[in-house]
Amino acid sequence: MVEFEESAELNRQEIQEHEKELGEFEVQMEDGRNEGLFFKNLRRRTPVDKSKAKEEAEKMKDVAREKAGSRTRKGFYLLFIGLLTFAIVDSIASSSTDWKNIAVLGATLVALVSQFIYEQTMSLETGEKRKTDTEEENN
Repeated sequence: MVEFEESAELNRQEIQEHEKELGEFEVQMEDGRNEGLFFKNLRRRTPVDKSKAKEEAEKMKDVAREKAGSRTRKGFYLLFIGLLTFAIVDSIASSSTDWKNIAVLGATLVALVSQFIYEQTMSLETGEKRKTDTEEENN
């Protein structure tokens, strides 16, 4: 009877060791499977702290707003708006008017102008926000 209990105990320990090895092997296989993948979402993930995620999103928005107000970007927008306006006027002034070409150029010009206005308003909002922040810090 004692031998039977000892052998049962040894079997339980052996089973536990095999289960532990199996668990480690499964984790290793999952890591190996995900190693070269672009999307590594096959692995179980720990929950993300939502407050940190919101802070990161705010930082990214601030950087985008700062980049939108750069002088170089503004110069490129104005350059392309001028070129498109010139191309439209040239197409209208030419003897053979192709209305399809003018329509495409006009639609592109409208899109470019709307993007330029959006970025300028976003830049102004950032400037106003900075002014209020510095005023609050000074007080």
